[in-house]
Amino acid sequence: MEAVNKYVQELRVAEEELLARKADIQAQLQEQLRYVGGRPTREVEVWLRTVQEVINEAQRVANEVSKGKYLSRLNVGKNVVQITRDMKKLCAQGSSIWSLVVHDAPSTDLTDIVSHSRARDEVYNYLLGQEVGMIGVWGVGGIGKTTIVRHVYNKLLKEDHFSKMIWITVSQSFDFHKLQNDIADTLSNDLLDDESTTVRAAKPKEDILLILDDVGPNFSKDEIPKPSANKRCKIVLTTRERKVVQKMGCKEVHVALLSDDEAFQLFLSKVGEDVLSADPTIQPIMKSMVKECGGLPLTIVTVAIAMNGVHDPRRWDDALIKLKRRRDVLKTSYDKLSRPEQGCFLHCVLYPKDYGIPKEEIIEYWIEEGLVDEMKSREEMKSREEMKSEGHAYLQRILDSSLLLGTNGKNIVMMHDIVRDMALSLIKKRFLVKAGMKLNQLPNELDKALDIEKISLMDNFISEIPPQVSPKSTKLTTLLLSGNSLKVIPESFFSHMNALKYLDLSRNPIKSLPNSISNLKNLTSLLLSECENLEEIPSLSTLVDLKKLNLEKTRIKEVPQGMECLVKLWYLNLRFISHLEEIPRGLLPNLQGLQHLAIHPTLSRPEEIMELNKLETFEGRFADLQDLSKYVDFLWKQSKRTIKYFILVGKTVEYKLYSCTNYVTVKDCNTEGSRVLPWNVEEFGIEKCNDLSSLNGVSGLQEATLLRKCRIEECERLESVFSSRCPQLESLESLVLRHLKNLNVLVAYPEPVLHAFSSLKVLFLVKCPKIKILFSTKLRLLQHLNNLEQVIIWGCDQMEQIIEEEEEEEEILSGAAEFTFPKLKELGLWHLPELKSICSTNGVMLCKSLQKLEIWNCPKLKRIPLKLDISFDNGKVFHHPPLEDIKMKSNEWKSIEWDHPEAKKAFLPLVRIM
Repeated sequence: MEAVNKYVQELRVAEEELLARKADIQAQLQEQLRYVGGRPTREVEVWLRTVQEVINEAQRVANEVSKGKYLSRLNVGKNVVQITRDMKKLCAQGSSIWSLVVHDAPSTDLTDIVSHSRARDEVYNYLLGQEVGMIGVWGVGGIGKTTIVRHVYNKLLKEDHFSKMIWITVSQSFDFHKLQNDIADTLSNDLLDDESTTVRAAKPKEDILLILDDVGPNFSKDEIPKPSANKRCKIVLTTRERKVVQKMGCKEVHVALLSDDEAFQLFLSKVGEDVLSADPTIQPIMKSMVKECGGLPLTIVTVAIAMNGVHDPRRWDDALIKLKRRRDVLKTSYDKLSRPEQGCFLHCVLYPKDYGIPKEEIIEYWIEEGLVDEMKSREEMKSREEMKSEGHAYLQRILDSSLLLGTNGKNIVMMHDIVRDMALSLIKKRFLVKAGMKLNQLPNELDKALDIEKISLMDNFISEIPPQVSPKSTKLTTLLLSGNSLKVIPESFFSHMNALKYLDLSRNPIKSLPNSISNLKNLTSLLLSECENLEEIPSLSTLVDLKKLNLEKTRIKEVPQGMECLVKLWYLNLRFISHLEEIPRGLLPNLQGLQHLAIHPTLSRPEEIMELNKLETFEGRFADLQDLSKYVDFLWKQSKRTIKYFILVGKTVEYKLYSCTNYVTVKDCNTEGSRVLPWNVEEFGIEKCNDLSSLNGVSGLQEATLLRKCRIEECERLESVFSSRCPQLESLESLVLRHLKNLNVLVAYPEPVLHAFSSLKVLFLVKCPKIKILFSTKLRLLQHLNNLEQVIIWGCDQMEQIIEEEEEEEEILSGAAEFTFPKLKELGLWHLPELKSICSTNGVMLCKSLQKLEIWNCPKLKRIPLKLDISFDNGKVFHHPPLEDIKMKSNEWKSIEWDHPEAKKAFLPLVRIM
């Protein structure tokens, strides 16, 4: 047995290494998708899926060993050793994955521009030749440098010239120390421990291509591998400045402004040739407009699209006059914004270049900077929600003006390089912006700029502030130093900042703040989140104008002294501070202006929260249901006042979520006799509450008509989710049930329930060993599951049938019974040893949206009752539903039958056999 334990220990180590590698690759993938766009390569998708499958198997085997389920030590040894080898192999494969993202062809098609075609061909030929190791593509912003290189990159992805291809957008504040280590690890060099990361990264053994997009003047050649002409390591960089190309010793590829003819042809392709053919007299006006665009493709395309479909010569004349009057199209858009909107737009330039700016973050910033009016009238302040709504309106108008770029499905906005240049030209005398430029020390301008209003040095590598340095500007109101490496801030640093209002020192390894911070009497916002070494904060009693204080993820053991004096405070964040044990009695009632409160320590006095009359959002923890009940009663009485909350009850509840979504979760409590749910709760979680036999026993459930998501775990006595009628049967959208050892039915009500689960989208059923039937037709549940999108059933030992049809109905039906799930996208059936059928023998499922089907370890399942439409034409397969991914064990794929005779042939390319 000692040998087995040794094998298992090696397996655990390999698992940890593989999980770390997986986390690194997922982080890099998200970073590239966020900044560079595109989509994950097939290689990385397959690798991530395979890793998860092997880890699941490793955990299963380790658990079985720990429970003594393996009778043969020889068998377990072989199994564990093989899985360990698989994980090590995957870890090595992960080190060699560098092409994480593939880019679709750019929406602005510039492929027919002669100068661009020539530049593309030059780059491509240099890369495949033997004479050039490093290529520098340079030209003004908006000329199409990245587009050119991206075309080459995509072309090379389809070919086999390089073993590895790496794309880095340098303006992302990329950590080159990490890049050097990763390159060294990727190329599997056998190196000595005392070699520097630079030396190790510079010794590749395979053919690699490194693309560095948007390189600035501070970039050092020593930070990357040494290029070689014979294609061992080739490097392409893009930059706006020729001196960067010359300093790096690159072969120059200059992307010049478009010629008049190229510019006109591009314009014509975007405006539509039918416009010119309809009225040839417009051509001189067109050429004049193109000339005003200065040979820049981005500007040409923007103007052309705006004129697409316009045939009236008078409108063309008018557009040309406006364009001549305001040659800078972007400046025209800026001028059309209101004064508050202009101020909000200019603040976006404080972020690093190519940065994905979270919408909520920038709106919060506008509020704290006073750019969003906080007064509803002369006497009445706006609520925080009203200010946020106004901020969202500002943001939308800026987006509508095309000065910021939105992202599909993401809550971030971005600023194009050309727009950023325009914004910087507007504020160059008032703002000092060196964000994300990989600075190691403070810029020289800091001490000399006497009229600067705002300084942004965020996301650099600044580790030290010299004692003699202190910005001298008496107008300085904003200082952003977040995301640096500062450990100490000298006492004298803040000595001249009497006007400072907004100070952000977040994400720095500082241990303490200087006492001089107490002299910043005009300070309204102090941000120290994720200063994970911060233990000491001086008294804040003199900062009487402070409105926002963020201490999330610091190491403070008690709240700063003098907080009771911060009577104007409206935002206080004390989340994730594990060393902070309590909030002093009487502190919170002093802070009557609080609109947002988030705290980590367990609150022993809920009545203090109830005294905060302006509170709009609350995140916190109560010790027991008695305290929760007091607060819930308070919320019921305040039904006309909107309060968002995120409440945890019980000491062992983990703080997993980050947003305030009217959420309550309860663990290890006796729910009997206590009011648990507020009237407007949206999400509810309950764990290890062993007095419940169904959710209907939870006080307040009947009135909680807004409840949309519910999670129930490890409630030993729970036999059904619902035992009587209640509104949630119709309104619930997500239901997650885990480790419920006595659950035997979803709905125990004996009569059919009208519209039951009619809103349900997600159903997870995990480790519920007694349930045998998921949906029964006698309750008429199936008639209303029109919104169901995802069903996952895992480890339910006695599950026999997903859909049970009554015997009487089976006898009456002469043809096939059809069960319709029009929105179902994913069906997963895992580890169901007794599952015999998905529905009745003569039943079929209509799932027109089904994309993913997973069946794993269901040995008694013999039929997949999907109604299919399959056809073949010229070697191509057409099938409905639009399945994209099928996962099965080999023996199950062979033994399970489909209703359509061509199903296996049609779906074979989609199957992942495990």
